[in-house]
Formats: sequence, structure tokens, C-alpha cells
Amino acid sequence: MPEVPGCPAGGAAVPLPAASVIAATDLVYDLRLADGSSDRFYAEVARFSDRVLARIEERAADALDGYTRHLRAVLCEPERSRGEYAIELLTLGQALRRYGSAAESTPSWIADLARGLFGLRHRSAWMKPVADLVRAALTRLFLMPRLAREPAAKHPLPVGLPRLIEWLQAAGEFEQEATRLNNWRSFLDTLPQREASHWIETAAALFDWFREEAEKALGPYTRGVSGFLAGEYAGRGCREDQIFCGKEPAEYHLSMVAAEVMNRGLRADFDRTPHKAVLVPACLRGAHAANCRAHVEGVDMTCAACDPGCTVNRITRRMRSLGAAVYLVPHSTGFSRWLERWQGAPEFGVIAVACLLNILPGGYEMRARGIASQCVPLDYPGCHKHWRPKGIATGLNEQRLVQIVTGARPC
Repeated sequence: MPEVPGCPAGGAAVPLPAASVIAATDLVYDLRLADGSSDRFYAEVARFSDRVLARIEERAADALDGYTRHLRAVLCEPERSRGEYAIELLTLGQALRRYGSAAESTPSWIADLARGLFGLRHRSAWMKPVADLVRAALTRLFLMPRLAREPAAKHPLPVGLPRLIEWLQAAGEFEQEATRLNNWRSFLDTLPQREASHWIETAAALFDWFREEAEKALGPYTRGVSGFLAGEYAGRGCREDQIFCGKEPAEYHLSMVAAEVMNRGLRADFDRTPHKAVLVPACLRGAHAANCRAHVEGVDMTCAACDPGCTVNRITRRMRSLGAAVYLVPHSTGFSRWLERWQGAPEFGVIAVACLLNILPGGYEMRARGIASQCVPLDYPGCHKHWRPKGIATGLNEQRLVQIVTGARPC
């Protein structure tokens, strides 16, 4: 097989970071298996994604047809791939099953207050700590108590989508998902009540199927979630990231499939862009972050090559050899600032490397901004802010990144 630019001869793996010695059950998720590589994961998630899309097509083709026409004729949205619309319907089912009861039981004034505080934290930097503290208390007392961590397949559906969407907005973790589901609400509102109810029930049933089948296909990669929820997560106090970190395995699995499907839908546009930019999370530095001398100019944070052992340094050099620029993103909350420059710049393709739970909202945001993009999930999470009291250096499948940048087939 010909050697791909940047790919070690014979597909040899890049040396693994120190975190590779940590057991999979001690990591919230881990896309690597016994051989220390996530190559098998990418092959398996591609096959399972094909099954998921076929199942949704079988059960809801008419809904996808009607929704596509509604987006084009009524909402005037640029067309996306059919697979992306299928993932949106599955996301609707996930939201109904996981958050429907919490949405029903949360007083409207609490949801309104939480949404207002979420907006305030983005508008005012000095008010952000106060807004987050109050939001954490509201989440603990009102948004979380009826959260269905392990809902039964026959869990009752909520009365209406508007209340569910308002709850998702109030939670502050589903801004992009709420926007997509609001588009589905707009479409369903045009249908007779019986037909709309049928598609809502279908979405929930599809997620029930997905939940069970994804555990079989992708469960080995999320073996650490239950231990994290029962241990580290359960011992935490009132925190702003309660809902984000409290997600169940099926939500990780949905992110895995969503990343695969969204990458497919955007790949042609991305490949046509002459310039590439790679956004990597600062957690890749691990212990190297303490002495990091990255260049900072405005929102730009770029590697200064101060530590030859740093993963960001290695990735930056490797991407530079392929003509791609690399930027560090200190935290996901700053993601939108990095995207503004590429909005409306069709000559740039952007690759976002992120934790699995940030893949879906990040992909939706880049799509909404008209950015030709691709996503690469971290092989495992390790930042001290969300996952581990003492952070560890995270990692990714660098060969996957090379393949995306070069447009090459897997080696």
C-alpha cells in the first residue's frame, strides 16, 4: 500500500501518551482497544452508522422527506445531507427519552430564569462566575431531580415539544441541539395532530432501538461511564457542568455516530477548500501545560515549540508539513470565537478536535456558520475541569487527522 503523506510506513502507530497505561474503566470513554489504537473504533462506528441510517430510513423516510421540503420552502435553510436529518430525528428521540420528564416537572419560571442566566454569562465576563453559581444551584434543585438516567423503553412522552426545547435551552448544554429540534417542531406543527404524534413516537422508538443496539456495537468504548457516574461524578457538589458530565452511555454513542455522519455530509465541501485549519483542545498538553509558552495574539493561541515532548508541538509540526495551521482552544466555551473568522470564508476548511460530548454541538455550530468542517474526537478525555481531579494529557488518532487533511484513504 502506498505511504500516505505523514503516515508512518506500514501504518505504524505514533507513540502513545502516558495515559495509555490507564485502564479503560478508569477513563470515562476510550476509543482505543488492546492494541492501543482507535483504528478499529473508526471502522466499527462507520459500519454501525450505516445500520442506524438504514433503520431510520426504513421507519421514517416520509418524515425525512417532509422535513427536507419544510426546511427548503419554509425555513429557507441551505440543504444538508439526509444522514444529518436522520441524526436530528434520533436526537429528538434521545431528548424525549432522557429529558422529557425533567422538562415536564420544571416550573416555567425556573426555565426562564436559567435561560436568562445562560445568556448573561455570554454577554458579561465579570458576571459569568455569579451566573454560573446560580445556574448550578437551579440545575441541582430543579432541572436534575427527575432526569431519567435509565429511562424505560415505554417511558411516557412529554405533552409538547416547546416545553422540552425550553428546558434544553435552560440547561445551557444543548444550544445547538435545541435549534435543530425547534426546526422539527416547526415542521411537525404543519401536520395533523395524529401524524405529528406518530412521528414523535417514532423518534422515541428509534432512540430506544439505538440505545440497545449501540450498547452492543459501541459499548466497549464507554465502559468507564457507569463507574465515573457512580464514583467521581456522584461525589461532586453543586457544579455548573452537572448535566454535561452526567450524560449516559447512549449519549456518547450518539455523538460517535453523529461525528461519522456529519463528516460524511461535509466531506466533499471540506475537500474542495484550499486552506485547512485545525483546532485542538489545550488538554492535549497535559502536564506540559504548566510550562507552555504558546504565542497568544487576540483569540489566536499557537504552539511555540517550547517542549519537544508535547503532543501539540508534534501535531503542529506534522500539520504544518501538510500545509495546515494549528490553533489551541483553551476551552470549549471559547470555540465560537475561533469560528467567527472562518464564517463566510469558503476557501477555509476547519477540523475540530474535541471531547466526544462536544462533537455534536460543535458540528452543528460549524454547519450553521457555513464552515466546511470535519470533526475528530479525542481518543479519551482527561481534563481536570470536567473529568479528573488531576488532569492527564489527552490524545487522538493522529493518522485519522492526517487522512482528513490530505483526503487520503485509511492506510
